[in-house]
Amino acid sequence: MKKLEQIRQESKEIKDKIDDTEERLRQLKNQEKKILKQDIVKKKERTHRLITRGAILESLIENAEELTDEEIKILLEEATKTKEFKETLKIMREN
Repeated sequence: MKKLEQIRQESKEIKDKIDDTEERLRQLKNQEKKILKQDIVKKKERTHRLITRGAILESLIENAEELTDEEIKILLEEATKTKEFKETLKIMREN
């Protein structure tokens, strides 16, 4: 009789462990979904930012669509080396 009671107790403990493990798994799956959703939002925000900034760039450089990516890069590298650019950027970062 004692043996049966012991088996029941062990069975209950195992079931409790299974329940706890399943709950932890559910929590981890929810965390994963949340992280994946945040990643999607960040990617959308980045894409929007890149499109917006590209449009700004094209609006400021005459016939920018005729330039290659490498030529745009060279222009930006040169522009960012100027004293005026550096001073303006410093002021913007201080505010």
